Amino acid sequence: MNMSPQGFLWPEEGVVFSLSGYDVSVAPGPHPLYQERRAEIEANWRAEVGANPALFNGEMLIHRDVRIDAAGRLVATGHLTPYATMLWWRKQPDRPIAEHVFPIAVPITSDGAILAIEMAAKTANAGRIYCAAGSLDAHDIVNGKVDLDANMRREVAEETGIDLSSARTLDGYLGVRVLKATTLFRIFLLPYDAEEAAARVRRHMETDHEQEIAGPVIIRNGERQGRNYPAFMPPIIDWIFAPDSPMNGFKQGD
Repeated sequence: MNMSPQGFLWPEEGVVFSLSGYDVSVAPGPHPLYQERRAEIEANWRAEVGANPALFNGEMLIHRDVRIDAAGRLVATGHLTPYATMLWWRKQPDRPIAEHVFPIAVPITSDGAILAIEMAAKTANAGRIYCAAGSLDAHDIVNGKVDLDANMRREVAEETGIDLSSARTLDGYLGVRVLKATTLFRIFLLPYDAEEAAARVRRHMETDHEQEIAGPVIIRNGERQGRNYPAFMPPIIDWIFAPDSPMNGFKQGD
């Protein structure tokens, strides 16, 4: 357990934990981090876009006051803030002031594999392998609250062409926290196998103008070699493929 600045205990870093739900609000104005460190953030952005002109400095939600409440919900306050802030923040060893809440859908095929993607070279996460996802932005805000589920479905559809409305969703939410970034995820059981899932992603790529992904990646076990995973993915993979995982019955086709 790790003590937060607010005085409550976080589950152990890098270990998957259960959540009863979430309540993410949006406050007016950019995150205080952007206001305090704007000169450094903008200098870093100039360097980033100089190296990769395809980057876009749109607004995304960066968070503060992230915690788990007495009801077991993930609670946070977000601010719409230039993407440049996130690129600067994640380089800092102490990751000051801000926190990141990142929702992802984890699609499981009917033969028990995880459907992931490799990010394209033009993106800020080039070569990284994880389940299709994107940071929260203005599209995800409804009446001052964030709809993480809508974000999951939209990002998966945009990046892979997979429609999660045909998938069965397991009850409840799960989380994993690494370096002040909290990933909230849900399991979606696809009604087709890994070969068909990968084929659907490739067909989508043929007509996708954004071209954010390099291709589908099928994950069948916890092997790390040759896989460029971000820090949040190995704990999720380990949880799914553990011998005592709650997913075992579903991976066998239940």
